[in-house]
Amino acid sequence: MLEIVNREFLLFAGAIIGFVAAVLSFMDKLLTIQDRLRTTKANKQMPVEGRAQGEPVSHTETVSSKILEKASYLFLYETSVIVAAGILLNYLGLTLSRHLHSILFLDMTGTALAAFLLGPWWGAIVALLSNSVVNWLLFPETGADVIIFPWSLVNMAGGFFWGFMARRASFSKYLRTGRSSAFSHVWFLLTFGALGAVAMSVPGALVQTALGENAVFALNPQVAETLSRIVVEWQQAIEAHLDVWFGLGYGQSLGWTVVNWLQTCIRYIPDKTMSAAIALVVLKYGYPLFERELIHGGPNGGRPGDERVLPLVLGLLYAPSFAVLLTSESYGGQRFWPLWCSPWVMIIGGYVALRYWGPEESGLREARLQRAQRYAKALKPIDREPSYEFCRRLTFATLIASLLFALFLPVLLVDFYRVAFNFFCVVYGFMLAVHLVRVAIAQNLSVAKADD
Repeated sequence: MLEIVNREFLLFAGAIIGFVAAVLSFMDKLLTIQDRLRTTKANKQMPVEGRAQGEPVSHTETVSSKILEKASYLFLYETSVIVAAGILLNYLGLTLSRHLHSILFLDMTGTALAAFLLGPWWGAIVALLSNSVVNWLLFPETGADVIIFPWSLVNMAGGFFWGFMARRASFSKYLRTGRSSAFSHVWFLLTFGALGAVAMSVPGALVQTALGENAVFALNPQVAETLSRIVVEWQQAIEAHLDVWFGLGYGQSLGWTVVNWLQTCIRYIPDKTMSAAIALVVLKYGYPLFERELIHGGPNGGRPGDERVLPLVLGLLYAPSFAVLLTSESYGGQRFWPLWCSPWVMIIGGYVALRYWGPEESGLREARLQRAQRYAKALKPIDREPSYEFCRRLTFATLIASLLFALFLPVLLVDFYRVAFNFFCVVYGFMLAVHLVRVAIAQNLSVAKADD
């Protein structure tokens, strides 16, 4: 009952936030248009030295200095774009999988994308935001708490694994080669897919143990029966060896967990392999500028380091889920508290490592400043491209239409807040998709111009 009340409250709050965000976005668009008109008028009346008479001053140029000084440019044009793309890909993958009843979940595709580009901490943050916030609020069926919350451990493990593996020089070398050999592609699929499945199946099997579930295959009955006999034989053989070391009770439990891990690993291999492959395609062909700066390190060849605040952000996001997992009997009660506490080991250890052995804050600030300057310089010529302007005007028109329609929802409907929440999710999801496409177009045009 408490979970339902909290969810209803969040839906109501989300509807109110949607109204406010729509109004603020509309006002921001109007102010942006007003600033452009004033800039164009001032440029015509008083031309700047070194600029041709009548040449417009771009919006990026007028505000770039302020944005760079406040160090918010990267958050708007780099971090928020990657995080939003990751969350959207995760939700689309989960929705597609549930509608098609596929053996592929694909709910970690966006996690892989964020981990490839921003590193392990941002990969885990995107995984937690997708699993414990977005998927929980938008889950269409009852029992979302049991189905959603425990699997945040698997998602975070995937973010850490992919992030650390993407920091290796071999990954950068693999992407840098325009015509990689078939062996290189097989290496990527085995390392980031199969090996990732082995790593992520460990928390997956432990979560299934806490929930009292078995890994289930939708197989032919005869095949399923044969595999069941093999699994039983494996379990008995494993238990016989573990009983010697851990005793009868622990041996049976560990034997069941090991067999369940093997089955979970088999289930995860195709899913994690496809998730990593799809994320790499989105990265390679959707955001080449991010690849050039964040994976290859730009002209200096040095990849961005992790900030020490990131483990703290991850801990803050995990705290509500941890409280639910630790106190609810649905997750095995307090018997499995070491499992729910395991992310804190990584969080605390990561903060200590970054605090004492991580990069200096001054070096990180200087690297961010240089990267933001390169972004602004690369994207400045694209600011007035027809395709770029088309997407911008489309989102503005959609925002106006949705705001006008949403104002009538309280009059037309009784349970309007739930409908309004879903309505704004669709509208902002569409606008987010258009914005991400617009960023991808801008980056591809920018890289093409730079190559020419």
